Amino acid sequence: MDDLSKIIGQNKVVDFLRTCVDNQNLSHAYLYYGPAGVGKMTAAIAFATGILAREDPAGRVLLTDRAHPDLFIIERMADKTRLSKDQISKEMQPWLALKPYRAKHRFVIIRDAHLLTIEAGNALLKILEEPPEYAILILVTDEAAIMETILSRCQPVRFQAVSEEDIVAVLTTRGIDVEQARCAAQVSQGSVAAALDIAQEAGLSEKWDLARHAFVALARGKMAALFEAAEAIEKAPNLLSYMLSTILRDVYVYRSTANPALLMISEHEDLINSLPAAALDRIGAAVNRVQALQKQLRYNVNPLTLGI
Repeated sequence: MDDLSKIIGQNKVVDFLRTCVDNQNLSHAYLYYGPAGVGKMTAAIAFATGILAREDPAGRVLLTDRAHPDLFIIERMADKTRLSKDQISKEMQPWLALKPYRAKHRFVIIRDAHLLTIEAGNALLKILEEPPEYAILILVTDEAAIMETILSRCQPVRFQAVSEEDIVAVLTTRGIDVEQARCAAQVSQGSVAAALDIAQEAGLSEKWDLARHAFVALARGKMAALFEAAEAIEKAPNLLSYMLSTILRDVYVYRSTANPALLMISEHEDLINSLPAAALDRIGAAVNRVQALQKQLRYNVNPLTLGI
């Protein structure tokens, strides 16, 4: 049961995890970190199920259905924005105190571990300080915003942004047109999950035109463009935020280096040359604001409540 083979564009990670499994050199806690949508959760599940399948060959059907009694996954509840202390101390901890039911290990996977409240983080820390000998915890996070004391007790596993060619290959194998796939890959910032969503958007070319028009208008100080941009973001918040971030990144890089070869999208050279001069620190601040918007959108914050 080698589901690690399904992980796209993370060869170093896959090689490391396979070595851990083959040599039975397992840590009690791992931190899978890197950009959103690059396969961290998929890899966490594949790693856990791969080991459990070796230890419990008869439990493969249970693993496929995510119903194995030695696998516990903690996720943010639909009506919450954080992972709570109760999820750690009242759900995970009593479950982890029980010895393995079918396998030799018990796995806990905590998705979006950066969303742990301070109280939940402290409860988790107590477990990490003295974990049961059979326990393996995998924390999955898009950020490093986790308590230092927790980080120090985890084996870090870094995931990279996925290459454009790898993303195109994934999309085309799912029946998406090559040009649509390439356009989605360019704007996805190395995220397979984002590219899959973007590739399903109708009128992708028209939305690019809308994003560029709004960006140019804003750069030239046209106040009406604020309302146009807000309306556009409301209609397609995730897509437009990725597009604006891509444009801003290209503006920043080109204004810093004057090297068109470094642009994510070559057509942006003419657009950038048509813009008025802007201080690099202002462009950098704009990039940070759009990235903050993307982060909030991932956790279901209404874009109308954002101060943009």
